[in-house]
Amino acid sequence: MVHFADLRVRPASPSDREFLFEVRRAALRAYVEQTSGWDDAEQRTTADDEFRELPYAVVEEGRRPVGYVCVIHEMECDFIEEIALLPEVQGRGIGTRLIRDILQAAQRRGFPVRLSVFASNPARALYARLGFEVVRIEDPRMAMEWSLSDAG
Repeated sequence: MVHFADLRVRPASPSDREFLFEVRRAALRAYVEQTSGWDDAEQRTTADDEFRELPYAVVEEGRRPVGYVCVIHEMECDFIEEIALLPEVQGRGIGTRLIRDILQAAQRRGFPVRLSVFASNPARALYARLGFEVVRIEDPRMAMEWSLSDAG
């Protein structure tokens, strides 16, 4: 288990670009391969565009980068665009902590939280455990939402 005092989230900088792509490849490639296939050059172009345009943040454990998170604050909700952690730190509670922090911030503002996850991604069980409900199937993905009424 991680000591959460050692966990820090900081805004991503242009120098994080390669790390962000490597984490995406390590954490999400298997799910993309199952659906549309993984093309490294195409995925890198998409990632570069997204990293440049969206509010990505690097997750560090004891100053070591271990993943990233991207949450978009929309008019009617907060949208978890992406959370990805290096495989060697998955299953240690870091993702749960990140999501709980996102939910608490949204609750303070009075917003629901939405996301879309590959149906084959085991993280959807984590989302369900934290109170997200499936609101739509968009094969190969599922749209899920956490509402303020789900807050306990």
